[in-house]
Amino acid sequence: MAGKMDSLEVEDYVVRMRRHFHANPELSFKEFRTAGRIEEELKSFGLEPKRTGETGVVADISGSSGGKTVAVRADIDALPVKEENDLDFASGTEGVMHACGHDSHIAMALGAAKILAGKRDEFRGTVRMLFQAAEESPPGGAVELIRGGALKGVDYVIGQHSISRYPAGTAAINYGPMMANADQFTIKIKGIGGHGSAPQEAVDALAIACQYVVQAQTIISRRIPPFKSAVVTFGTMNSGYRYNIIAPYAELTGTVRTFDEETRETVRHELERMLEGISKSTGCEYEFEYAKGYPALINNNDIALVIEDVAKEVLGEGSILHPEPDMGGEDFAYYVKEVPGAFYFLGVRNDEKGITSPQHSPTYDVDESAMKYGTEILVRTSLKLLSS
Repeated sequence: MAGKMDSLEVEDYVVRMRRHFHANPELSFKEFRTAGRIEEELKSFGLEPKRTGETGVVADISGSSGGKTVAVRADIDALPVKEENDLDFASGTEGVMHACGHDSHIAMALGAAKILAGKRDEFRGTVRMLFQAAEESPPGGAVELIRGGALKGVDYVIGQHSISRYPAGTAAINYGPMMANADQFTIKIKGIGGHGSAPQEAVDALAIACQYVVQAQTIISRRIPPFKSAVVTFGTMNSGYRYNIIAPYAELTGTVRTFDEETRETVRHELERMLEGISKSTGCEYEFEYAKGYPALINNNDIALVIEDVAKEVLGEGSILHPEPDMGGEDFAYYVKEVPGAFYFLGVRNDEKGITSPQHSPTYDVDESAMKYGTEILVRTSLKLLSS
């Protein structure tokens, strides 16, 4: 890193913080110890953090004079995953793990805050650090922070996400759509149970559910234009009592991923229309619940360009990736609906070290050497936006 950002002390600090939070994970909206430690660290930099809700933390880093305000967001929650890594700092909480990299997000944001707090005489304006609860659990913590005034007076907002899909030393960014609408549905099919030897006397909810799951896949191939992106995934099916009893009920849950409202509504409508049709043809009854989740994350192109320019400075010209939009969901989308902003992925994969597991895996890990790059990108992007 250049100047104060060359300091091994800051790099060591970021690694130390990541390991602390990795060893002490907390689930969404229960990040009480996490938020407390974040506040302690921010106070040690001479800042005055404030709580929003029970576990959200906001702190302003004010420069030498007035100017623009840039918000930097880091999510802080862990997942209900039992860790399988053999690490000295593995999760100390049974069944809870930072399996998505949020521990590194906290650490890099704290590292950026530490650097910026030491440079307050060198810039105009304000950098607002947002440590957000519950990204993993819709409706998420972004809405809570926004309602609490976290974006009041903010001109731009930026965020990053560690990802093991891309190697350490790279960054991936999209212009426009980056992550999808993330909706969920629950379907209950009610048939008539009976003896397995006499199907003519029953209405087999399990067979109907299987037929419906297969038929629903044609929504994407036959109802959505080929140049549009959408995914329908059924994640669970629960049905039946015993091997020789025809199931009187079946419950399905799943998710729908889209990028625009027209496609989103088309998929929702077709899911229910097909369910209505199959119920009429088989004689079953049904319940259909569809819940809209996080909206699509659409990057502001101007802010995305600033992040890319900075990432090129930090990582080198050939280290910037422009992948297809990701079908995952991310509640950073709520921030960019309010103010201009952009989000990017920081590569943390390292094949030689065996750090290759995907997000949400019980063996997920990050190449900690990549965190100095994420820290520097946050700092330089903030300063560049303040001076724009």
